[in-house]
Amino acid sequence: MMRDSIFAEEIELPEIVQKKADRAFLAIRADGKERTGQMAKGGTLAAAAACAAVVITAGVLAGPLRGVLGHAGAEGTNSGQTGEEHVLTAAVDRIDKMFTLQVKAEEAGTGEAVALAEGKPVPVTVRSDGGNSWVFDGSDENGGTLDYCIGLPQITCEGEQIERITYSINQGAFQIVQPEKEESIVVDGQLYEGELNTGSIGGDYSEERDGEPSKPFETLLYTSFTLDYDRQADDETWLNFCNVRTGCADVIGSIWSEEFQIEQYNSGIQKMLNHTVITCTVEYADHTSASADILVDSRIMTRREAGEQQDPEMDPADMDEEIVVITFELQE
Repeated sequence: MMRDSIFAEEIELPEIVQKKADRAFLAIRADGKERTGQMAKGGTLAAAAACAAVVITAGVLAGPLRGVLGHAGAEGTNSGQTGEEHVLTAAVDRIDKMFTLQVKAEEAGTGEAVALAEGKPVPVTVRSDGGNSWVFDGSDENGGTLDYCIGLPQITCEGEQIERITYSINQGAFQIVQPEKEESIVVDGQLYEGELNTGSIGGDYSEERDGEPSKPFETLLYTSFTLDYDRQADDETWLNFCNVRTGCADVIGSIWSEEFQIEQYNSGIQKMLNHTVITCTVEYADHTSASADILVDSRIMTRREAGEQQDPEMDPADMDEEIVVITFELQE
């Protein structure tokens, strides 16, 4: 669920327009296309705001739309600007504070970023790099104890006037693996109270160094962490999320069944994740903020649908094999 309206609180918009506009702002794809929209001067507020949402979704930023309003935005409400034009002008001013979330995932095929959008879960498949992998473990203790550590894909937040970005999680914790004696990309955060005995993803361990890292790494647990806009990733920092759950005998039975069935396996992972939601909150230069939720789930896809690259030695038919992938999807 998106929190904090993309429009200023004093601007009243019909609920359906507000929802559609908010969704449009967060689902923008930076595809380089430029389209312009025409808006009748004196149309209804609902039509104007809907037109704005359509124009923005097409990839046009605030400038062209502001041009449509012309002198109205400059002269203000006391110089002939109607109430509806004033509201739309204020809404357009808020467009400067829109933001998008993109994930570097296998779906892109070429390593390009994929925009997160409602109704379009982005798959993250298992690869050798730390950002696209996971570790599951289970035991018979406490009615079935299950723990997991899942690598976050490289999530990039893009927008204007953004100073800092905070990620929080509704269960478990973020696991951050980073060099011990170097400046962290994490500029602030709330440390997780307690311990989570899970696997770990990260560090540059190498067989050439007999399994030792090139430098000391540390592992920290956070319930939320904050990054500067200009430094959202680092080649030597791994961002993961993890959790330990008890009373999960049925989930363990689904994931580690003696007779593997992909539907059962997928169902087990979904129960394990238990509607995990990561919230991204951006803080703007004027100290206002806006948030969006990302649902972490799993889904059955073919290797081709998941965007896996075909190995030269792989039979082309293997690309149609079904696998389970972890997905990330923007929520309404």
